[in-house]
Amino acid sequence: MSELQDTINQILSDPEAMKQVQSLGEQLGLSSPKPPPPPKPEPGNEMMTALGSLAPLMRQMGGDDELSRLLDALRPFLGQERLERLDQAKRLMRLVKMIPLIKDSGLF
Repeated sequence: MSELQDTINQILSDPEAMKQVQSLGEQLGLSSPKPPPPPKPEPGNEMMTALGSLAPLMRQMGGDDELSRLLDALRPFLGQERLERLDQAKRLMRLVKMIPLIKDSGLF
């Protein structure tokens, strides 16, 4: 057993012998190919990916629901101050509806 260890140590310490062992391994198909380096992210690429995944969410939010239609139907009967508050309420409703969609999409 010690003779085997001595032989292995001798091969490991000799660079020429190591090259021969590596060459033999490559011929037998035992060499492990080096994985290609990961592509470098382009500036702004992450932002484009995030926006691309948000696009379906935005399309989903584009449709009006019953409450939005009701609020729009009230517009002719409201003064300027209340119209502004109505617009703010509608924007807030859209944001609140988007929270679960964004959470389910895995973006955040």
